[in-house]
Amino acid sequence: MINTPNPDLYWILGSIFACLLAGSIVRFVALRNTEETRRRKRLASLGTWWILTLLMSVSLLTGRLGICLLFTFASCIAWFEITGIFGVRKQERLIVQAGYGLIIINYLLILFAAISQFVVFLPLCSLFVFAVLLLINGQPEGYIRSSGSLLWGIMFLGYGLSHAAFLLVVPEAARAPVGVTGWFLFLVILTESNDIYQAIVGRAFGSHKKHRISPVISPNKTWEGFIGGMLITITIAVIIAPWLTTFGQQPGPFNLSAALQPWVSPVFAAMLIAITGFFGDINMSAIKRDAGIKDSSKLLPGMGGVIDRVDSLTMTAPVFVYFLIWWLA
Repeated sequence: MINTPNPDLYWILGSIFACLLAGSIVRFVALRNTEETRRRKRLASLGTWWILTLLMSVSLLTGRLGICLLFTFASCIAWFEITGIFGVRKQERLIVQAGYGLIIINYLLILFAAISQFVVFLPLCSLFVFAVLLLINGQPEGYIRSSGSLLWGIMFLGYGLSHAAFLLVVPEAARAPVGVTGWFLFLVILTESNDIYQAIVGRAFGSHKKHRISPVISPNKTWEGFIGGMLITITIAVIIAPWLTTFGQQPGPFNLSAALQPWVSPVFAAMLIAITGFFGDINMSAIKRDAGIKDSSKLLPGMGGVIDRVDSLTMTAPVFVYFLIWWLA
């Protein structure tokens, strides 16, 4: 479960911290003349990025066990946040407790590489367990609301998010230069970069807000930010793919020529991540807006809660996993 890290992984993690340091310097300079409240929030967010990057790095160096532990905590905290947003009633408390147990078992299946069991466990067991616990209560009032909302929550924040850790046991991913951790880093780097650059480009070129994509659910999302963020994500994908993945070494399902292989596969993957990351983001935004809140919690200074940090990953992770299996098969 705890593997000796590939030596190249140290160089990659060092490069990530170097980029974070450079970004921190740029942010400090940019915030010199900014209003105090905004500056404090942006600096708090920067500090949280350092902590999250450190936690992720330590987890990667301890292999599958470390990543499974980290994501188990993330999914459990996100489950706590989403059930708080929904408002847990007395008859739902046992379901919430059962949800924690199902999430832990879900990650144990990844830890022990039980691939076929992982694929079906949480969707089937959560559907069955939640229904049975609600029926035992014997009250039909709110049954549709309870079963639908809680199943929605655990499927995205438990099952969808756990696909990021599931990358570490996908056989097709094992041939990467730094092993399966390369594909994991590829997914996480592109997902988070897409989030960041969609926001940056959106603020820089979409401040007039004339080209909003979803004015009611997420008013700050503009076409300028979406397209600009996607283009930057594609550029990053092409640059880092040779270091982290085997994209470009296989012809793919379309039998691409050797000249096209290094370009088409990372570009296609980046486009999928950019599109699904956008929908993952506004998916959680719709829930928070319906509940009348801005952040899922105040756990992460400057960012909100765990849900606010992993929202995009709830969709990018499963889509990328099954794209990878299809592309490398």
